[in-house]
Amino acid sequence: EAWFKWTPVESAALTTEAIEALLAERATARKAKDFKTSDRIRDDLAAQGVVIEDGPQGATWRRG
Repeated sequence: EAWFKWTPVESAALTTEAIEALLAERATARKAKDFKTSDRIRDDLAAQGVVIEDGPQGATWRRG
């Protein structure tokens, strides 16, 4: 799975496509109630300066 192979890089090098792919993996994990994986992806993105905001329509993100 993409999230398993992903390693943190500089925030500027983290592409929009990479962020979107990780958010899709996170959404799949959340749907499966795999909160350990979901939280790890969120924490990895946060470490790279990506802020995730969960809402009723799903997650949105921004560079923080």
